[in-house]
Amino acid sequence: MIDTIFTEANEVAESLLEEEISLFAVIVAISSPGVAFSFDQMKTFPVSRAELLKDQTVSGTIFSNNTADEPSAKKKNNFLQKYCIHKNAQVKPPKEKDLLVGRNTEINKIIEILCRFNKPNVLIIGDSGVGKTAVLEGFVQKVVWQQIPELLAGLEVFELDMGAIVAGASYKGEIEDRLKNIAQELKALPKAVLIIEEIHSILGGQGSDSSIANLLKSELSKGLRLIATSTIEEYTKKIEKEQGLSGMFELLRLEESDDDTHFRMLKQALADYQKHHNISIDDLTIKEAIRLSKRFMKERSLPASAIDLIDQTMASLKTAGESFLKERNYFIGKVLELRENKKLLSEKDRQLQAQWLYKDLCQKLQNLSGSASETQDEHNLTENTSTDELLDLCRTLIDRIEAIAKEKRSHITEYDLAFIISQKTNIPIGKLKEEEKQRLNDMENVLAQRVVGQDHAIEIVSESILESRSGLNKAGQPIGSFFFLGPTGTGKTELAKSLAEFLFQDENAIIRFDMSEFKEEHSAALLYGAPPGYVGYEEGGLLVNKIRQKPYAIVLFDEIEKAHSSVFDVFLQIMDEGKLHDRLGKEGDFSNAIVLFTSNIGSEFIVQSFEKGNIPTSSELLERMSGYFRPEFLGRLTETIPFAPISKGNALKIFEIHLKKELLDLVKNINIQLEITDTAKEQLSEEGYDIKYGARPLKGVIRAKLRRPLAKKIIAGEFKEGDSIIADWQEGKIVWNRKEDNKLKDNVL
Repeated sequence: MIDTIFTEANEVAESLLEEEISLFAVIVAISSPGVAFSFDQMKTFPVSRAELLKDQTVSGTIFSNNTADEPSAKKKNNFLQKYCIHKNAQVKPPKEKDLLVGRNTEINKIIEILCRFNKPNVLIIGDSGVGKTAVLEGFVQKVVWQQIPELLAGLEVFELDMGAIVAGASYKGEIEDRLKNIAQELKALPKAVLIIEEIHSILGGQGSDSSIANLLKSELSKGLRLIATSTIEEYTKKIEKEQGLSGMFELLRLEESDDDTHFRMLKQALADYQKHHNISIDDLTIKEAIRLSKRFMKERSLPASAIDLIDQTMASLKTAGESFLKERNYFIGKVLELRENKKLLSEKDRQLQAQWLYKDLCQKLQNLSGSASETQDEHNLTENTSTDELLDLCRTLIDRIEAIAKEKRSHITEYDLAFIISQKTNIPIGKLKEEEKQRLNDMENVLAQRVVGQDHAIEIVSESILESRSGLNKAGQPIGSFFFLGPTGTGKTELAKSLAEFLFQDENAIIRFDMSEFKEEHSAALLYGAPPGYVGYEEGGLLVNKIRQKPYAIVLFDEIEKAHSSVFDVFLQIMDEGKLHDRLGKEGDFSNAIVLFTSNIGSEFIVQSFEKGNIPTSSELLERMSGYFRPEFLGRLTETIPFAPISKGNALKIFEIHLKKELLDLVKNINIQLEITDTAKEQLSEEGYDIKYGARPLKGVIRAKLRRPLAKKIIAGEFKEGDSIIADWQEGKIVWNRKEDNKLKDNVL
């Protein structure tokens, strides 16, 4: 075998014009299939013969016997050139507008740390968007503009190219080899520092191979200067646990600045954005962007969140106008098509398509108008609006949008920002506009249409929400923290759904926890996360994750009396500060949420009080709750609200509400008109009323007595699309009648 290897190596040396067999030629020979190893064995070899011959740097830097020859000198710093970005070369000559605003303290801190004799390394941690990259750019500017101490004069700054360092890595340890060579070349330079942004991305997760961490720790101890960045969450998960590595850094926490500093940052940064979009923005709109971002874009920090909002608003305004002018003929054609296709399409389909077209045009008008007054009258439609009238409105909208689009607005307004935020959050926001004020003033009436017999509860909740939306509540706290008390089936959950629909335009904007699942002492960890080392640690807390995914929601803790006492520590923090951190450091923000607790405690007392015509007072309720809940918990509640038992009269109203949703609206979708007589409603509501369970059985009665029998008749062909049906109560049964040739055809259930 030795003879075969040297024979092959000799041929390689001759092909490379080498005077003698070098170590490189031997390596190439060994990498040749069939020489030292079989073809199958060579499949696992980390590098091929062709790759070795192609990469002449291997011969010139590692295997060459001549360490000071000219080819070696030419290949000096090859790894830095290949896998790093020379930041000094990217800095432009100093201009006043290029100076970084508001981060001089942090930059000077970096410079101080780099001047240290021992451990001159910085790890910058902060939330996404807080400005870590901007601080690094400001630091490089000071280096190039020679605004640094003499000790660092001539410092060269390199940034690790994360894409290049991992690209093409074909065998285990290749990334480590590249990093080691980069470190060697950096240490060979007179003064150099390496930047690794998002350093956690190359360190792996918990339990993964820590070879890169060990390599960095070794190189840092040998004199490598390093500036790294990471988020707080990733630092906790991947870096802090590597104590040997984290101990080599001086930690620099980057926090959000104040609003005035954010304004100055945006004023400086937005010049390029205005030039790119050819759209301007005034100071008041910039301040509004900061306010909206701070309140509604919690997933990112300022100033990045405000910059992203303004950038998206400018892009939306610019593209919306240009896009509509190209789509105009399509919309006009669609209007004409729906007018002329009366024979080809059913009236129901024409009406539906006209409604879709109208809503689409209203959306485009809102996007382009930049003013609430342009759109506030666009949704005043009634059920009696005909298809042709709707198409006339669509044609008018097309002309209005076209006129606005041709103007090519040159600036964005506060309303434009509010529109983008509204698209993101699905709630009306911005400054309290007149129509929004009116809507909030009508809250009690709107909620009362759906939640029957709970006028007192609705009044208290509405007043508290109005107080919060007016801005008079403590900043950062939830919109409200309410405790709903009362018997089963009185509307506690229904009021929660109604609030979600009214405030957030989504009945499903509810985060619900059944507190009977939190009876054990350790169950509190489910809400804010398991401790380090336990199963589920990296998943974080259930409550924090859900509120981060859905920050505009009703947070409902059902049957709270069944939860373990340790869980209430979580509630105290939420109600007092409006924030909760899980074990990973992730923050859940409850400032845009309503927190609800429900319980059946004191139900007997509440029922007796309402039967006597009295509404239980807060002090009476708190007295009965004090035996179950801690004083500090009860003291943080916005209101404690009793729910009255459902009367027979209210049961009929609730039945009609459920009937519309559970049946009447459904049969309309299959083009069947259904009427339920008053007698049938009274009899069925009385049958579904239960003193113990309130209105809860009513849905079951609708399903058993109406929906299922009707479904059987539709499947059997007794009723079909286009029929008009009347359901009546006769002789203790439901009788189904279909109008046919001005006569009633009876179908007795």
